[in-house]
Amino acid sequence: MERPRRWLEDKLWSSFGPEQASANLRQALSKLRTALGEDADLLQTDRASIGLDEARLRVDLLEEVVPGNERIELLEGLDARDPEFEDWLRQERAQLQAMIARAGPKEIRGILITCRVDETAPGRDRMTCDVLSNQIGENISEQVRAWRQADPDMIGSTDAPQSDVMIQSQLVHEGNGHMLFIKAIHQPTARILYSKLQRIDRLEAIMQSETEIARTVFEAADQIVGKLPHVLAKDRPETRSTALSRLGLYRMFSFDQDALREAYGLMDQAFRHDENGLYLAWSSLIRLTQMMELAEADQAALMEEAVELYYRAMELDSDNGLVQAIVSKVRSTAFGDTAGVMDLARTSLERNPTSAYALKSMSEAYMGSGELQKAFDTSARACSVARSSPFKHYWDTGHCFISIACNRNDEAIIAAEAATRAAPLSRPAHRSLLALYAATGELQKAQSVAEKMAKIEPGFSLDAMVNDPAYPVRTLRNKGLLEPVRGLL
Repeated sequence: MERPRRWLEDKLWSSFGPEQASANLRQALSKLRTALGEDADLLQTDRASIGLDEARLRVDLLEEVVPGNERIELLEGLDARDPEFEDWLRQERAQLQAMIARAGPKEIRGILITCRVDETAPGRDRMTCDVLSNQIGENISEQVRAWRQADPDMIGSTDAPQSDVMIQSQLVHEGNGHMLFIKAIHQPTARILYSKLQRIDRLEAIMQSETEIARTVFEAADQIVGKLPHVLAKDRPETRSTALSRLGLYRMFSFDQDALREAYGLMDQAFRHDENGLYLAWSSLIRLTQMMELAEADQAALMEEAVELYYRAMELDSDNGLVQAIVSKVRSTAFGDTAGVMDLARTSLERNPTSAYALKSMSEAYMGSGELQKAFDTSARACSVARSSPFKHYWDTGHCFISIACNRNDEAIIAAEAATRAAPLSRPAHRSLLALYAATGELQKAQSVAEKMAKIEPGFSLDAMVNDPAYPVRTLRNKGLLEPVRGLL
């Protein structure tokens, strides 16, 4: 993100002399700084070059996301009226078109995952490792279109295709326990996608999917999925859909109005590349979030679309545990169907007891059925399992709400603080923290959060939060936690 001054002058003012071109560039930079306002320091200049602050910018084409419209044009409509610039622009546009052509639709065959174990290990250890590797594979196949493949060497298959990812688990006795080593490799390039060494005191911890094991399984799958777009061939639909959906999750879990709209578009693109019901389920949750956050004017239309999307998701992938967990959340809000929500959540968790998403849906199902202690304990476990996730604030925010509903305000504050640390722009977590601080008499902290809310939520006011019945703080209002906020008005 840096070019020499002379390069820019040559491309934008090729017909001017050096002194005039330099003067024009200085004038253009001055106008840019004025237009950028508070963000003027994005421009980084010295006597020889001009650059941009890479850490503060996002460039879609550098995020593995290739435009789906083959007719799209780079910098469409931009005209600098300089022949050198036009030559440069033609070359860049040609490169983009070549990229789009290379990424054209191909056969969707799914990602192949081989789960390999140490054949020399004792029978019980070997089976335990096989269970663990397959749990990681199951978590991956919930998030992308994937097939778990039996180890060709173990079954004597000579013509099986090479897998994309190989997951290996090994156990070594040490003292009264075992050392567990997990490694995931991208087979074609031998790149290590994930590895971890962990002590296991009891083998039953693996067989029973206890929290420490569930955390490792969830973490391994999450990191492997995050790296797949960087190692798989770019012309595979699975590559593009995984990259698009992953980026969509980052946008969705920001809870920002514009980001939610972008997240929906990204999930829609992912589905067009690979008709996986998971992307429809995520889209349904995005619409529900937009409705709950009052991000759009037509609330009824959002609800109607959320329901339609989750029906389609279940039609396509009703046996996907992650789809079931997401649909459980949407169904709870849309219909308040306690029995149906519990059934979906329980099925999701039985299918994948290591999924933090399934645990979260189960905790909310318990909450809906009035089983508060089970709801709190299951939510706390979900937070622990998702501790290393880049979206951990999603679980912390949910645990904050459940803690409030259980009248455990101290735990709610801890969860809300964790959520705001992980996601400084998350509005739901900040709203809860504001009310909780006010309720516990920490008015200075509450005022500080209110000032932060005014920056991250356009039009925010304490008056609206307390007095507007449509403002999205139903749990806080039901628990009487908005009354202390009046002291800040």
